[in-house]
Amino acid sequence: MKEKVLSLIFITISSFYLFAQKDSVNIYQIEYERTLTIEEGGRPFIGVYELNKFVELNKSFYSKKSKSKITEVVTTDEDGDSRLTFTPTGKNITTLFKDYNNGTFYSKHEVAYKYFVVKDSLNVFNWSILNNTKEILGFKCQLATMDFRGRKYEAWFTTDLPVGGPYKYDGLPGMILEMKSIDNFISFKPIGIKNTKVKLAVLENPFDTKDALTWQDYKDLYKKKAIELLSYRPNENIGGVVSSRGGIELYIDEDDKEYNDALDKYHKKFSKN
Repeated sequence: MKEKVLSLIFITISSFYLFAQKDSVNIYQIEYERTLTIEEGGRPFIGVYELNKFVELNKSFYSKKSKSKITEVVTTDEDGDSRLTFTPTGKNITTLFKDYNNGTFYSKHEVAYKYFVVKDSLNVFNWSILNNTKEILGFKCQLATMDFRGRKYEAWFTTDLPVGGPYKYDGLPGMILEMKSIDNFISFKPIGIKNTKVKLAVLENPFDTKDALTWQDYKDLYKKKAIELLSYRPNENIGGVVSSRGGIELYIDEDDKEYNDALDKYHKKFSKN
């Protein structure tokens, strides 16, 4: 009889523990120091960004950390389901939302001072995993390298944390804690890691995805505007505007014939003046 009572207590405690686990979501919050060096030898631009990985929901948010807090609201819909609305403040210009369930992520990119929502794939990273290891914030990490949209990268990731990484970078069997481009244009270093729990709910995409562009759509739009700006002359003393081929990523490929022909035409035209 005593054994039956103990068994019943054990089952009850186990059931309560499992329910408690299912009724909450693990969040890993990782703060990164991001450094951008636009010009070699120039002043670097340093900012703090935060990645929130919702483990059971298989989704994440990445955004610039600011004094204003991110709004986190749990509501109940008509069907009685809880919904977690996790909304970065402002226009979400620095926000990136990843949905690992369907292999996509969303972010905003600019063309001529107008921002567009861009839908991209999480399956675009061609990593090579090496044997080099080191410890970062107490986690054993392994080295990986890749070429991505105009730059070569090195990243250190750990399998002791769930899959993810800063900004768009992803696709390794663990969390990317440290990363840099070989040309030192951009780098990320972790400055803090926390693990918390929130009530289980549905995590909503903060972006309006109705008119979202694909990455190729965005590149085409950027190139079209760049070609238009080559002919832009608000007055006879100004001879067009040459746009950058990209920022962190390359928007106009180096071998893009259409843009290169337009650029050659521009240089020939205004070199005579």
